[in-house]
Amino acid sequence: MAKKSVSKKINVTKNYRLFTLSKENRIVNVKKHKPLRKSMQQCGFLSCFPIVCTRDENKHLVIKDGQHRLAIAEELGLPVYWCEEETPFNIAIINCTSVGWGPQDHAEKYANQDIPEYTEGLEYAKTHGLPVGTAFSLLGGTTTFGNIKDDFVHGKFKIKDREWADRVASIYGPITTISKKCRKAAFVSACMAVGRVKDIDIKRLIAGAERCRDKLVAYSTRDAYLDMLEEIYNFGRKQLFGLKAAANMAMKERNILTNGNGKNKI
Repeated sequence: MAKKSVSKKINVTKNYRLFTLSKENRIVNVKKHKPLRKSMQQCGFLSCFPIVCTRDENKHLVIKDGQHRLAIAEELGLPVYWCEEETPFNIAIINCTSVGWGPQDHAEKYANQDIPEYTEGLEYAKTHGLPVGTAFSLLGGTTTFGNIKDDFVHGKFKIKDREWADRVASIYGPITTISKKCRKAAFVSACMAVGRVKDIDIKRLIAGAERCRDKLVAYSTRDAYLDMLEEIYNFGRKQLFGLKAAANMAMKERNILTNGNGKNKI
C-alpha cells in the first residue's frame, strides 16, 4: 500500500530573526539574484514557494533553501512564508535555481564549515589572481578541474601538489600583472606546462617579461603562449633554451607517470 502523503504546514512571519542560515548552503549574495528581487517587488513573497527549514540540535530553524528570498523579503519588508522539513537533504544537489553552483560557491560552503583545504584554496586563488577552479586544480595536482570535481563538490578535496602550484602561480601572477591581455585559459595551460620544467629559471622568465611587455599579448592556444614564453625567456641571451620543447617533453613524461590512474595531471 502506498504511503499517504502529508501536506506541509505553511507558516508566515515578519520576524526575520526567527531563522538562521545553514553552513551547508551558499553565502548570501543578493547581487547575483536581481531577477528574483524584481519578481518579489512585483509579486511579493509567494506562499507557494516557501522557505524550507530544518531544526538543529537546539531546535532552532535553519534555512536549507530560500536564504536569498529571506534576505530580499527583509529588505522589502515582506512577510516570509516557510515550512519545516524533517528529511535531511543536500541542497547543492537538489537546488535547481537559475544561478547554478560554481566552484566559488562550493568552496565557500566548505570553507564556512571550517574545512582547511577549501579555505586555503580560496585564499590561494585570491592571492595569485587565479579563477577558483584553476587554483583548486593546481593544488590538486591536475590541469583539469574535471579530474577533481567529484571530490571537490562533496567536500573531499585534498591538496596534493603545492610545489607545482607555487611554480605555476609564480609565472602566471607576475606576467598577468604586467599584461592583463594574458589572463586567458590558454595562458594558464602554458604556465602549467612550463611549471613542470625542472631547469627553468623563473626569475629570468619574469625579467624577460618585464623587458618585453610589447610581446605579452592575447593568444587563443597554449602552443602560441609557449612560443611567447620561450621568446621572452631567451630575450637578449646568447645561449638559447628550447623552453617550448622542454615543456612539451615534461608534459609527456608526466602523462606517462599518471597513466595508471587514467588522469592527466601534467
